[in-house]
Amino acid sequence: MREYSRPVFQLSSLVCLGTLAMVMSATPARAQDSLSGTYTCVSVEIAGKAHRCKAPSLEMNSDGSYQILAERGTYEILKGHWLVLSDAKHHGRARLEGSKQIIFEFFSGGKKSRITYRRKYERPPAWVSS
Repeated sequence: MREYSRPVFQLSSLVCLGTLAMVMSATPARAQDSLSGTYTCVSVEIAGKAHRCKAPSLEMNSDGSYQILAERGTYEILKGHWLVLSDAKHHGRARLEGSKQIIFEFFSGGKKSRITYRRKYERPPAWVSS
């Protein structure tokens, strides 16, 4: 009977780890739903000086994908308040301020830069004005 207990234990451990991995990998999907929408640039700061915001809108989708101009990719939320875009090589990670703002901080040309995006308000589909 002992010769069967070890494989059963290993199999049950593997099943438990697999279940745990599935639960952990499903967790970010809820956070992604809260970020979906269009974000527009509201401020740009380079070396501490404010500049006119010319950055294009950032589209965040509930399926975990994003688009900014022709750049498309996926995004990931780390520790609940860091956003990482898969294909954004210049921006790095961004800080999330709730579900309304995304703040990218990075160095460009040796100068610290900050671009802040704010979620664009969109009326609910069933909303009717009088």
